[in-house]
Amino acid sequence: MSAYEFQSDRSEVLRRQLVEMAAPARIPARQRAAMHQAGFVHATPRMPPDSSWTRRAVVTLRKLPAKIKAVFLGLVLVGAAGGAAALVLTPPDNSLDASRIIESLSRPQQQTDKLPAPALAILPKDLIDPSQTRLLGKSNDYTYYGAPAGDKICIVPVDSAGQGRSMGCTLLKSFEAYGLKTESPDRTEAGWLVVPAGAKKALESVKSEGGWSQQAPNFLVRTNH
Repeated sequence: MSAYEFQSDRSEVLRRQLVEMAAPARIPARQRAAMHQAGFVHATPRMPPDSSWTRRAVVTLRKLPAKIKAVFLGLVLVGAAGGAAALVLTPPDNSLDASRIIESLSRPQQQTDKLPAPALAILPKDLIDPSQTRLLGKSNDYTYYGAPAGDKICIVPVDSAGQGRSMGCTLLKSFEAYGLKTESPDRTEAGWLVVPAGAKKALESVKSEGGWSQQAPNFLVRTNH
């Protein structure tokens, strides 16, 4: 036998050995059943990438005693719940956002929202921005304007001559407790700003007083004459 022929034979033997090593081991069906009953699972060497972790976890759990299995699953569930809780965002604090009370503040100021010149002249500019006033409602004698003022919200009653001689304010954070009620300088009228959609409930609470009427979705006026 020539050296070339010997080398060819050795190559052929080596190739067969490599093929046999690469092939998955074949376990008889009876032996596989016995292994399954004993708590062992035969895992296929080649697994799809997307299921490798899942299959390893299943094999591991099947080999574990029942009590350890329960503890392991409990830790997994707690971890999942903690991850879900971390995704829940804390709602933003809008307690100082006056537009939740005066909805028109979320839109540009209209001409009807502006205070008349006489009332504007005595408005405390360091407290209220004139561009933030909004019309709340009106009666025969007064027109009522609302405006944010830092951490407060205010009502400015203006008479038929355009004069504004009084102003009522309350804290935005505590507004939901009662709203904001203010009287005209001559005490002939009162204006009451309440939470949105709260006018009906507010009217019910003062029905014994008389004189109250709804001028806007969340603004009431009481006339004393």
